[in-house]
Amino acid sequence: MIDQNVSDKIRKLSTLDYIYDSIENMSSRNNYVFQEVALLALKITGAGGCFLALFDDEDDRFHVRVARGSAVGYCRANKIPLSLDIISRRVIREGEACLTNSNDPEFQGVVICAPLVIRNRSFGVLGLTGKRGGTKFTREDLGYIRTLVQRASLNLENKILYESLYVNILDTFKSLTTSVHLRDNYTERHSNHVTELAVKTAEALKCSKKEVESLRIASILHDIGKIAIPDNILLKPGRLTDGEYDIIKNHPIIGEEILTPVVLIDTERKIIRHHHERWDGRGYPDGLSGNNIPFLSRILSVADSFDAMTSDRPYRKAMGIDDAISELQRNRNTQFDNDVVNAFIGSGICGHA
Repeated sequence: MIDQNVSDKIRKLSTLDYIYDSIENMSSRNNYVFQEVALLALKITGAGGCFLALFDDEDDRFHVRVARGSAVGYCRANKIPLSLDIISRRVIREGEACLTNSNDPEFQGVVICAPLVIRNRSFGVLGLTGKRGGTKFTREDLGYIRTLVQRASLNLENKILYESLYVNILDTFKSLTTSVHLRDNYTERHSNHVTELAVKTAEALKCSKKEVESLRIASILHDIGKIAIPDNILLKPGRLTDGEYDIIKNHPIIGEEILTPVVLIDTERKIIRHHHERWDGRGYPDGLSGNNIPFLSRILSVADSFDAMTSDRPYRKAMGIDDAISELQRNRNTQFDNDVVNAFIGSGICGHA
């Protein structure tokens, strides 16, 4: 038979592994993280009630973000009861989880309260009350909750740092794109309109929120490679020679190279590299064909081409919407993905019902 101590250690390790795995797979949105942390705390301790409250330094009070079980009854108007407020303030002040007695009989005597901490600053608490079955919380329960809030806090901190870094990097590349816009007003209007068309097409095709956001960013930056194209070619008022067109055709590669050092936007740079590929394999820069072209690149290709056709250029007048739609239809399964063209036209995105 397995020794009881060994059995207890196995159970404890199993619970800790469960906590780690659960935190690792939690939602990326803070509100959902809070909900999932509360539910996980109830599950691993058998508590009757659980609340998660954030502390606001400015108005010196806790704001309940999540209440589960019996906590729904005693956390009213987004506040926690006075007895729990006192315990929670001590936890915030000391930055340490505690297992303590409460004078309020509603909580069945013993309460666990643990701080949520980011960069050594407590910003909220997770509280557990009234263990089911009339038993008391144990030091082991406290250990589990301490591990849970530490992992959850680290998860939140990493997401916040990631989002901050991502926004800063994106702002830097948007500044580079702006430098292209300052040289060529068409490029600025074109980028904004293409982004709108591409996003609406992706939504019509039921793309995920993550895919839509990647496409949005790629569309904003899709012409960033034009920063390396000389003015005498980029701003030429007449038609380009074959040699000049070959230089222009380098802009998807240049755009990808500009973005390559940043791992955070790997998906977006691939969309940008391949947005001039053709369904029949006669596009550039890599001659990809059919489903080998990234799906979001195929969406960007349709939006990009439609806006180019319906825009005035120094060397030609803009096509009418109906003529541009006819051109998209004529080039289905040669230049464009048929499904993308159907979604683009059928949903009225292009202003044609």
